[in-house]
Amino acid sequence: MANALLQVAELKALMKEFKGDGVFEFLGPKPADATDTNPTCLKIKRDVPVPMTVVVKMPVGYPAEAPPIFKVEGALEDAVIEAIEELLTREASYMPAMECISCVLQSLDGLDLSTLDLGQPGRCRSIFKVELVNNSPVFSKSLKSCVNGLPCIWFFRTIGVQNNAKFSFAVDPLRAVYCIVDAPDKKSAGEFMKSIRTTGDVDCDMLGKPCKIQLTVVEEFEMAPKATAVPDGFSGAEYRTDEDLDELMNPFKAAAAGLPAKK
Repeated sequence: MANALLQVAELKALMKEFKGDGVFEFLGPKPADATDTNPTCLKIKRDVPVPMTVVVKMPVGYPAEAPPIFKVEGALEDAVIEAIEELLTREASYMPAMECISCVLQSLDGLDLSTLDLGQPGRCRSIFKVELVNNSPVFSKSLKSCVNGLPCIWFFRTIGVQNNAKFSFAVDPLRAVYCIVDAPDKKSAGEFMKSIRTTGDVDCDMLGKPCKIQLTVVEEFEMAPKATAVPDGFSGAEYRTDEDLDELMNPFKAAAAGLPAKK
């Protein structure tokens, strides 16, 4: 009840502050009728720094237990909208348990859009799997040559080859090798994948002769602008269980690092 009373008082103050035709719009429900799934919402139109509308949700726990939630609407690039929403959320985090909506929106008054952190749009990630590598030193050297300076990390399992005639020509063989490569754009990603598929000496066959690799594409996708990149350089790491692999791979997969689906 205390939160509801504070929300009512803040709504009245916001209506006075943002007066004008169509500037403030109450979307409901009333704070006393709000629920966790249907919180009180309002819209405020702004012309600064550019024309936009900010939709504000007041969670039932606001202001004492939860911050307000901001969503920006307007003719802006998705990356700019995301950056503004992050700015508003960050400003609200500086004022916990306070009625802060007016102060947060004031942070837009002097905002220079060119200073927003938009991340790195356009990056593409390729993830592929090689079931078997017979000669890991050759594979590592060739893979590094194919990525040609692009950030690359790969995860592998080792194979014990003692008393196994099948691997008589193998050198430190590997299995279930997963490779992750980041490229600055789609063209560069395509050029890398073409190179790794067509290069004839990425591995050695069962007779020790140079050969291509048989790879399976796991994922190819455009990365979210602020997604964590593969570390610069070229590195590999061993995993021993499927759980280990999931822990290593999941932060790099599309579910975590890909562009969100457009609504």
